[in-house]
Amino acid sequence: MSLRALLLFMLSLGIGPLAQAEPRNWTNTQGKQIQAEFGGIKDGQVTLILANGQSAIVALTGLSAEDQTWVRLNASKAILSVVDPADASRVSWDKRRMPTEVKEPMLYMNIKVVKEEPGECIYESGHFQFKTSAKLGVILMKDVCRAFESTYELVRLMPWGIVPKPEEGRKKFQAELFALRDQYLATGAPAWSAGVYVRKDKVFRMPFNELGISDSVGANGAYYRKGEINNDTITHEITHQMMHEYLPYMPVWLIEGLAEYTSNLAYKGGVFSVSGDGIAFAAKQPGSRNRGLFGAVRYQPQWLGVKEMWGYTTDISARNEIKSHLLSEREEKPADGPGMVRSNFTAPPPTMEMLSSRYRSSHILAYFFVHENGGKRLMQYFDALQEEKKKWPAFWEQADAHNAEIDKLKPAYDAYRKAMAEFMQQPGVKDLGNGRFSYPKSLTPPAPPPDAPKAPEPPDNTDPDGVCVKHLRILLGERTLEALDQEVRAMFQKNGFSL
Repeated sequence: MSLRALLLFMLSLGIGPLAQAEPRNWTNTQGKQIQAEFGGIKDGQVTLILANGQSAIVALTGLSAEDQTWVRLNASKAILSVVDPADASRVSWDKRRMPTEVKEPMLYMNIKVVKEEPGECIYESGHFQFKTSAKLGVILMKDVCRAFESTYELVRLMPWGIVPKPEEGRKKFQAELFALRDQYLATGAPAWSAGVYVRKDKVFRMPFNELGISDSVGANGAYYRKGEINNDTITHEITHQMMHEYLPYMPVWLIEGLAEYTSNLAYKGGVFSVSGDGIAFAAKQPGSRNRGLFGAVRYQPQWLGVKEMWGYTTDISARNEIKSHLLSEREEKPADGPGMVRSNFTAPPPTMEMLSSRYRSSHILAYFFVHENGGKRLMQYFDALQEEKKKWPAFWEQADAHNAEIDKLKPAYDAYRKAMAEFMQQPGVKDLGNGRFSYPKSLTPPAPPPDAPKAPEPPDNTDPDGVCVKHLRILLGERTLEALDQEVRAMFQKNGFSL
């Protein structure tokens, strides 16, 4: 097949040319070379377009170190690339509009029973697969499905340009529901949480009692609904899941703020009322229901201010101010290379009162950016994230491989340290400082372990731990944090909302 024919064939599959690539020499780890054009990389597999138009697929790790680096730095130069649905559907920000309401997508509401056995049941809807530790009644399962599928549709229709798609390697989004809270906590979920989306496992988890499900088994050994399905936590965590691809590049205050924004929208019978998104900040009548992740918590959350919230970058439970996204400006260099997110464990764990204020303040900030100038800055911010997330897949794969190599070398380094400690105790061995020592000719020091592999270089000299603040200038503009705080207060005062 000629290259032209190949391009036409790939276009018919929804795969389009991005740029004309120049042929170059490629070398594998055995030293063999071929000349080919760069076709792209996906899941660690590199496509090479040969002179005769045929394509060859090789593992990235099977190429020379120089070629691996070239691929990492030139991923955007692929001659062919699978079209990102978020690119295909993206229109300029000034043509996007907020929906007034979002209805459940009836096309995806059919429930399929894949498995119903003691201890494990599996159900599927259009976009989700549900694994439950006990059987669910048909009507209950439809209500659960409605909450999940409606949230999918909500995020899809927001003007942020997000096209939700299952995480890499999966056909459907994964959800796990547990009859017992102890089963839920055994997965490692936070003790205070009502539900959680785990980015590492790429799965949403929630106990039955937070869904509004009966406390005991009913007819046919199934659990049933005992009132209105509590979709607040579902909407919050599923919003995270729908935005999975963007999460590594966002500060946690915005991640949680947008999830609180969606979970505070009025919802009934599979319909979200987006036009009334400020109701959460209006004065509540006695006995009215609070919504959102902390809807059942009776605290008086405080507005913490823009400057305070701007420092919640990598963890909502601990402030971690990042002043620069550039790796070259990081004050502390990690010994094991980039890609390891640092957490601040020096502060005591937050109380529920503290967390509720942080989540509400995140919601306030998210609401502000959703509405400021028609949401212009927020839409442009997501446009920047859409481009940013294309640069990182090869790096993350190499970072995982690098960390795996470090783990393999750890026993050798531990053994060397132990042997050196024993050697330094030998008679006549002197510690000269700065890693230097002297010893009698009759002794032989332990052989050093292999050198650690060189850590991969992240895109654009960007600190992987700091990429979450890289594009915040789009939201901030030329304002100071203090000026932004005043604008937030002014918007809420104008709308008659309480901070």
